[in-house]
Amino acid sequence: MQHYGQPVPPLYDMTAIPNEFPLFLSYGGQDFLSDVKDVQVLLNDLKDHDRNKLVVMLNEDYAHVDFVMGVNANQMIYDPMMDFFKVN
Repeated sequence: MQHYGQPVPPLYDMTAIPNEFPLFLSYGGQDFLSDVKDVQVLLNDLKDHDRNKLVVMLNEDYAHVDFVMGVNANQMIYDPMMDFFKVN
């Protein structure tokens, strides 16, 4: 209330992200905190984003904690992410 003057934060306009800003989005098919439907809403907002500046990676078997604790997270998520940011 003190910060926003309302009980919940306002929605962030994801379309306000500059189209040339590099974005790497990775999500899991088993993630119940950020499910596939939520990601589709986000991707719809980013539909005009420069395709060479946006990478979207779905790992069907990943749940929320797998991005931190997964035994193969380095190879599946972090290596591709670092490669993306080296280029961008």
